[in-house]
Amino acid sequence: MQVDSNDTLSERAELHFLAALVDELMRKLLVSGILNQAQLNEIEQQVSHRVGHSPRAW
Repeated sequence: MQVDSNDTLSERAELHFLAALVDELMRKLLVSGILNQAQLNEIEQQVSHRVGHSPRAW
């Protein structure tokens, strides 16, 4: 199957946007006191397990 490079670039840009959006949302949750650092680390751990990547520390 042939992959169109424009589609790949577009998908990559969308993934980067979504990742940055989630990062900002998590940061705002931390700063506003809605979630604490341990809770954010737990979320990161669960997500990293689902996608198979190492978690980041909050």
